Amino acid sequence: MNKNRYTLTRVLALMVFLLSLQGIQAQTSQDTNSDTNWIDEITSRITPYGSIRIGAGFAEEGEIGIANNAPRAGIKMKHALSKDETENFNVVGGVELGFNLVSRDETVAFAVDPGAGIAQVGDAVFTRLGFVGFSYKEFEFTFGKQNSVYYTMGANQVDKFLAFGGAGIGVWNISDGGISGTGRANQVFILKYKKNGLSLGTQAEARNISENSESIDTYGFGANYEIDGFQIGVGYNKVNDGVEDPLPNQAKEGDEAFVASASYEKDRFTVAASYASLKQHQRTTLNGDDFFYDATGIELYARYKFSTDKRWHVAAGFNYLGPDDDQGLGDFDTKFGIVEVGYNFKKSSHIFAASQIDQSKNIAGDRRNQSVFGIGIRFGL
Repeated sequence: MNKNRYTLTRVLALMVFLLSLQGIQAQTSQDTNSDTNWIDEITSRITPYGSIRIGAGFAEEGEIGIANNAPRAGIKMKHALSKDETENFNVVGGVELGFNLVSRDETVAFAVDPGAGIAQVGDAVFTRLGFVGFSYKEFEFTFGKQNSVYYTMGANQVDKFLAFGGAGIGVWNISDGGISGTGRANQVFILKYKKNGLSLGTQAEARNISENSESIDTYGFGANYEIDGFQIGVGYNKVNDGVEDPLPNQAKEGDEAFVASASYEKDRFTVAASYASLKQHQRTTLNGDDFFYDATGIELYARYKFSTDKRWHVAAGFNYLGPDDDQGLGDFDTKFGIVEVGYNFKKSSHIFAASQIDQSKNIAGDRRNQSVFGIGIRFGL
């Protein structure tokens, strides 16, 4: 079954390539006097992007380190299949690579979202995203490794810090969330609709990696509505093929996640909040073994651009993730505040100083994490 899906991926990629060539040949034959060459034709359909993200800082007990902050580079592709703009039928696709610019053994960790997937941890270069598909007017259908509808529609409003956060919304539950389908979902079909501020999405993962494999191994839904700076979204995801004692690349039986978020942005001020209800979705280590638990998560975010040119900002927020009372984890929780000051020196580029003030506890009620203080740069290319 996996072999068939890899074959399907190659076929889809070949189709995109052939359709691109067909469009180039058609335009060349119709306009022989044009100075446009085949390189220009291809590059006009491709948008490259990248972001160098590195942080340096120290923990409260004195450890010092330089860390990755999810650096990446990629391309987006969109090719019209008809010259009639009213038809608006396109081939779309994208590839995004992640980079380990410094050691993966990081003393001080900066991670708005995790980098490599389960099998790629430690790789110098790894795949973050890779997908192909079609779009028609308000609809888009894609297949590959992609950001889930759970994240893009229900959770990303609050995931805005430059260095920390993302612990309470259930997106990156294990590595990059690809196995469960809440993060950068693996081998996933996604159908989206967007019009007049309303976005709807549904997805289905076809992974087949456990003895309980189903035709649809996980599925999810999302909805988002935006009007006059106000945005509200929800996301839901459920695992069908989970097992009781999963291997690192398998999902947990009973894994289910729901998230709801709201945000408001006007002029210099932004505020956002998220709530997550998670069943057998989060994982911790208990007595040397993996333990999955039900939990409730909350994230808060607020930012104010205080300089006249709106380049300087100050932001603050809070992350909380706590197991339900019947999970037998005592006082265990994840709980920290975030304070950040940043300067936007170029589009998508910032320098910043940030602190994660950690008050997380273990089962006995003792602190289990150090607070972290650091500076960093995010340079958009």
